[in-house]
Amino acid sequence: MFDGIGTLYTLYIVGFAIALTVSGWIVTERVRRRMKKSLGRKATDLELASLKTWMRVEETEQRDKQSGPIHPR
Repeated sequence: MFDGIGTLYTLYIVGFAIALTVSGWIVTERVRRRMKKSLGRKATDLELASLKTWMRVEETEQRDKQSGPIHPR
């Protein structure tokens, strides 16, 4: 069935590549959701890498944190 170590190595590499692709997609979706929540609109691909946009997200999150309850549960 398998031709030895070479095939197992190839399967390992393919499995690793699939895992990286899926985890990268999950992280990207979480980042998009975070930016959409903070900016109030859908973020573009350019905005995902923009430092200025991330600074606005940080400011919004800090402002929301300060205006929240005194003792969150």
